[in-house]
Amino acid sequence: MHRIFFSFFTPSVLAILFVLPVNVVFARAFNNDFETGDLTDWEKEGIAFDFQPTWGDNPTARDRGQPSQHQGDWWLGLFEKYPGEEKAKALGVNPGATQGDGPQGTLTSIEFKIIGTSMNFLIGGGTHPWDDDPAPCCVNLVINDTVERTATGNNTESMSRKEWDVSDLKGKVAQLVVVDNNGGGWGHPNFDDVHQADADGENIPWDRVLAVDARGKLAVSWAQMKKCY
Repeated sequence: MHRIFFSFFTPSVLAILFVLPVNVVFARAFNNDFETGDLTDWEKEGIAFDFQPTWGDNPTARDRGQPSQHQGDWWLGLFEKYPGEEKAKALGVNPGATQGDGPQGTLTSIEFKIIGTSMNFLIGGGTHPWDDDPAPCCVNLVINDTVERTATGNNTESMSRKEWDVSDLKGKVAQLVVVDNNGGGWGHPNFDDVHQADADGENIPWDRVLAVDARGKLAVSWAQMKKCY
């Protein structure tokens, strides 16, 4: 076992680990659109996110007349209670099931570095702004515990794409926080498919964003290590 370990860490590989400003973590994608079918890369508090993400166009399944306009199969719909067929069977619910506006909580993403000039995302649900409502429902961009950007829905289940200019925040470490602090009418946000984009408006792959970790160091990949031996 000792010989195998030593042969793997050749001098050229050690050069990567100790000479270059890298971390022994591997670049990966971020669960930016909830297509894992769960809350991987996000941490929840409270009960609002217990049955999230939502699968499919649940507002249409309950004849709401406001299609979700989500991307892929999964999204955050905080009024909904349909987390896919398998989990729904265990809960005894069918498509169109809801949890209502009562449950509250927050959902916080992993840290990431801002390398783009803008961020875009799908958002819907209620209009309860962070700055103007004592019980907000919104999505915030948070840096050092300060809300730098915030957005709400427009009192419709149908999500639309919004954009933040984050050019002045480049290089900073941020997190996204989905906030559901309202139990009244339209007391829920909907959210999906968040991206950073470059100056040309092209979305930046999340594995590229996360190739630079929260401390600004390049993450080691297997490809980098293989090039050195």
